[in-house]
Amino acid sequence: MAKKKITLTCGNYDITNPIIRGTVSLPGFDLRVEAATNVAAMFTSMFKGETDISEMSLAELVYYRSRGKEGFIGIPVFTVRCFRHGFILCDENITKPQDLNGRSIGFMRWVQTAAIWMRGLLVEEYGISPKDNAWHVASLHHWDDGESDDVTPRDGSVILRIENRSGDAFQSAYASLLRGEINTLGSTKVLLDKERGIKRLFDDYAPVEALYFKKTKIIPIMHVIAIRTDLIRQYPDLPRKIFDLFTESKRLGTQWVKSAPSSVLAWKDSYVDKESEVFGKDDPWAYGLESNRHVLNKFLSYCHDQGINERQIICEDLFDSSTCHV
Repeated sequence: MAKKKITLTCGNYDITNPIIRGTVSLPGFDLRVEAATNVAAMFTSMFKGETDISEMSLAELVYYRSRGKEGFIGIPVFTVRCFRHGFILCDENITKPQDLNGRSIGFMRWVQTAAIWMRGLLVEEYGISPKDNAWHVASLHHWDDGESDDVTPRDGSVILRIENRSGDAFQSAYASLLRGEINTLGSTKVLLDKERGIKRLFDDYAPVEALYFKKTKIIPIMHVIAIRTDLIRQYPDLPRKIFDLFTESKRLGTQWVKSAPSSVLAWKDSYVDKESEVFGKDDPWAYGLESNRHVLNKFLSYCHDQGINERQIICEDLFDSSTCHV
């Protein structure tokens, strides 16, 4: 009997490369893998049902699951995590985070995982007032046909729109920063312009992020793996197999990073040693719900304040039940 063909779209990272190269396989299925380079397009392919399994924005997953939309559900595999302090840009008049109170702060999108983390940490860690700041976005979602106005922040925030002529959320938001319409931009890209006074809010961001981790034990989750729910109805054991596939790929990828010499980092091993001093013995990149409950609960609290979720949800609402206890 021919194996069921299943499509998977994900980025080519150290922890997913074994899947993309075919070093690990999905038992009982003919897995067809596409390495994506356009993140928004990758999310859109899952949203439109064009792929069976895909990386997905954690924010979009929360948005849609909280509204009873059952087209896809998560698996607690977190392919991208990233500290966000180093991605907050500002003009030269801003010298410290507290200077942002009463200012105009921009983001690429409102329903964007990175933006939610950045807004959350600015409010919680640095005392920025949601209701006293002007929050600007170039878009609400990662895809045009996901646009809606049913995002009502609960913390007093008012969402203002940046004109998005080009259709590129970053370029539109960055142009707004250059024009002085916003004082700060929280982004997924860093584009500094010394001549025009555009700099990072946290110039020496790594120590700030290390202190944040020591305080919270959080490396912010960005992307999760999502799977079509109609596929689960056909193959109930598939979510657990997908979890195991990514877990093994992560093991091999981590092993490769630590053992192989680097062609672009002269002191790779020294860097790895220093990072280990920050993170300790526990694996901050672990998969699974229980290992990440504190991270997800923090994110859900930010989502609730910012109006991302329509109703209050818990971690288990995001993931297929067969993967909640692995």
